[in-house]
Amino acid sequence: MPIYSHSQLSTYEDCPLKYKFSYRDKIKREQEGVEAFLGSMVHDTLQKCYDDLRFTKVNSLSDLLDYYNTIWQENWRDSIFIVRQKLTQEHYRALGERLIETYYNRYSPFGSDITIGTEVRLNFSLDDDNKYRMRGYIDRLSRTDDDTHEIHDYKTSAYLPGQQDADNDRQLGLYQIGIQRRWPDIKNVKLVWHYLAFDTELVSYRTPKALSSLIQDTKHLIDEIESAQDFPPKESRFCNWCEYPDLCPRRRHIFKVEALPVNEYLSEPGVVLVNKYAELREKASEIEKETEKVKKAILDYAQREEVEVIKGSDRKVRVSFDKKLKFPGKNEEERQELNKAIIEAGRWMEVSELDTTSLTRIVEEGLWDKKLIDEVLNYGKIVESSSIYLSKLKDEEK
Repeated sequence: MPIYSHSQLSTYEDCPLKYKFSYRDKIKREQEGVEAFLGSMVHDTLQKCYDDLRFTKVNSLSDLLDYYNTIWQENWRDSIFIVRQKLTQEHYRALGERLIETYYNRYSPFGSDITIGTEVRLNFSLDDDNKYRMRGYIDRLSRTDDDTHEIHDYKTSAYLPGQQDADNDRQLGLYQIGIQRRWPDIKNVKLVWHYLAFDTELVSYRTPKALSSLIQDTKHLIDEIESAQDFPPKESRFCNWCEYPDLCPRRRHIFKVEALPVNEYLSEPGVVLVNKYAELREKASEIEKETEKVKKAILDYAQREEVEVIKGSDRKVRVSFDKKLKFPGKNEEERQELNKAIIEAGRWMEVSELDTTSLTRIVEEGLWDKKLIDEVLNYGKIVESSSIYLSKLKDEEK
């Protein structure tokens, strides 16, 4: 079984197809998003800060900013892409300066703990049989005066999560397991995220029970990945930063046509078909609304004139008015009270039905134990179907 990283696991959760391209097919792409590049440059600068400190050299803010700007210029390349079109390379470079300055002003002169290492490499197993192997790099590992070991992670994102997110974070939880496997004498561990854009620390502590649960959840996810045969694409806000738009069935056509000149774009067969389909759907919607108005008028006329058949020029309509017993739907307020009354009367099994939609979701998401799911699957079959969904393009996609 291969060695896994938190990043690898997250890629599978975010989009199984991207995971396949990157880790199964090993398709390498040179392009990199500017956000990832910015994060790398800031991380390298803060690493220098603490590496030099271990040799008693305390860098000034000016020293660190000079270093940051130097490595930015040396490493910048044309393949780095910027999704947010109103921003430039200079905006991101200046943002990096501000993040470093914010961190420096908060923690200088950096003497509150002892740095054990930066970019500390971990390679460990989640089990005694060495089957579930993990790897990772800790941005900085330190020890305080009270013998607490701190795992530090620098975040340059513009998103600030909540405390619950930190307490459920898998990456640093796995790193705690890793350092305690490597150094069994370590007892007290503090997980620290530095959200530089907000000058904010998030701190979390993991109990043995929480770490045990994390191990089991991670092993289950690895088993799922190892047994996976299908890798469907999953759309999310991260799609604009994906390296594989030309290979993804949900992005390939967009990638193909967005670079075309206007005259070629409007004549591209796919664009023509979608535009025609949208036009027809709009007409159909207008016709449906008008049809409903006429239908209501016919019903009103039939009641007023007390007739059941109405003659037209070359057609006629037959009208009927039926009364049908109807009970509250699943989402209506009175439904629970109705269910309760039937259950208390001991007659529930006479009226209950299997919700096959919910059953399908349970099976697909693996919410029951495997034995029961396998038994249920004996009664299921794969039915092919096709659908067309029409939606308007978002402003940023136009």
